[in-house]
Amino acid sequence: MSESIVLEAHKREITGKKVKSLRANGFVPATVYENGKESINVQVAYNLLSKAYSHAGMGQPVELSVDNKKYLTMIKDVHIDPAKNTIMHVAFHAVNANDPVEAEVPVHIEGDVPAEQQGNFIVRPNSHVEVKALPANLPEFMSVDASKLVSPGDHVTVADINPIKDVEIISEPELVLATVEEPRAVVEAEAEEENVDASDVPSDNGGEKASESEKSE
Repeated sequence: MSESIVLEAHKREITGKKVKSLRANGFVPATVYENGKESINVQVAYNLLSKAYSHAGMGQPVELSVDNKKYLTMIKDVHIDPAKNTIMHVAFHAVNANDPVEAEVPVHIEGDVPAEQQGNFIVRPNSHVEVKALPANLPEFMSVDASKLVSPGDHVTVADINPIKDVEIISEPELVLATVEEPRAVVEAEAEEENVDASDVPSDNGGEKASESEKSE
């Protein structure tokens, strides 16, 4: 786990369409959810929230202070404006430090990738994995060995992730994290060669195949 991520928030009374005024003044509306208790509407300064989210993502706990009351939380949902790429709303879920939580953490490919040294490239269909651990034990990332990525078609899955003590991986073991592919130009060139029509191939004398009318002349 990284250093503690602390964020200050304040309760808000403004809800519905009126939250536009909050955003205009540099705040993000958010909600804190806690099992068995009523949710709390809060507002957080945009720059502070953006910084906290970039560090915590959805895989690290955030110590949220709401008007001097502290909550240990996980960010569970973030609404992003697709046009402006700005944070519109965040859902925090309060958790217990002594209870395991599920979180999404990134997977890093560790070491030099043999396939890249041969001119191929790596495709990452999945770059994160779901894990379960106590909040204090949540890793910043999991890792997988790059040495298995050698030739086109080679891949690594969740089953290849290096284990971490007290961290349970709950994603499916066969989920593919990275696979080796040839450069697109090479693949397309090979496909074109395979699809060449026999009629397009020049005759032995270097000219085009003669038509039946030409032969009769």
